[in-house]
Amino acid sequence: MSDTSNRQPVAVTPKRGEAAWRAAKEEVASRNERAYKVGRERRQKEYDQYAARRRAADARERAELAKRRP
Repeated sequence: MSDTSNRQPVAVTPKRGEAAWRAAKEEVASRNERAYKVGRERRQKEYDQYAARRRAADARERAELAKRRP
């Protein structure tokens, strides 16, 4: 039987050289992808809201014009 309560966590050695550069590059690319996705979703949401407001305004205008016609 072994006692697991005295185990030391394994130390992670920092990356060096090309591995560190590649990890940093991938982190930046990942962050850019997330930002692009969030921005695209926000723009789509804003466009959907704009289109809904435009449709509502058009419907109001058509209803108003229909009331004016005898």
